[in-house]
Amino acid sequence: MKLNFQAYFQVPKVLNLYKIKNKIPCLFILIIIISCEYPELTRDEVIYFNDFNNVNQTDDKIDGYSTSNYNGEIVLGNFNNDGFTLHIEDVGKHDFITVSFDLYIHGSWDGNANGFPEDDKPDKWIIELRPEMNSYSDLSSSNFETTFSNSPCWPNYCLKQSYPENYPFDNVPKLGHSKDELPETCFNSFFGGKTTLYRIEKTFKSSGQNVIIRFFDELYQPNAIDKDGKSQQKCDESWSLDNLRVRAIKYE
Repeated sequence: MKLNFQAYFQVPKVLNLYKIKNKIPCLFILIIIISCEYPELTRDEVIYFNDFNNVNQTDDKIDGYSTSNYNGEIVLGNFNNDGFTLHIEDVGKHDFITVSFDLYIHGSWDGNANGFPEDDKPDKWIIELRPEMNSYSDLSSSNFETTFSNSPCWPNYCLKQSYPENYPFDNVPKLGHSKDELPETCFNSFFGGKTTLYRIEKTFKSSGQNVIIRFFDELYQPNAIDKDGKSQQKCDESWSLDNLRVRAIKYE
């Protein structure tokens, strides 16, 4: 048998060239992975904190500052179809603002629907960064609008809430809560009910030297009137807030 020595010696070269060519994409991907760098966290600073425990304290950073004693704690609120605005100046360079707090939902909040046959409306709770700045291009990431429900949930009756999602997402009442069945704000009253506590943290895109955050509710209570015709809206549904902390976050 006659051997083709030329072909014999060329085959390994072809095979080696094939292997090298197939390794080039892998090496290229590896170089890209090595060269990619994740942003580095350069700032995570608390720029505001208030636990509202000083009864003699006032806070010039808050419009709508009023406190009450709830369950042995001094809290901001309680609010009903109302809220407060936090102003923080000279924040410095940042990419995000993170807000954390304890939120007490008092009384008979009904979530996404109050169950009225006509003109029904949800019980909303809202955080708004840069309130009333309609010209801002990214409002969707600057707001958190949700609902809460302290309603029981039975197969034939369940008033859903949106939290921890944005409204109008449907979740079961009290989803994501930290504590429930806490004391009511109005004792010996036909209106209202127990309180549910939520520990909440939200992060928003932000820039500039000043931060303005609005916390408020939109409650629907057309039947919160007693036998004498007096409004009982605040006993029926309200909210309070405690341990408010704001952090500035920066990446480079």
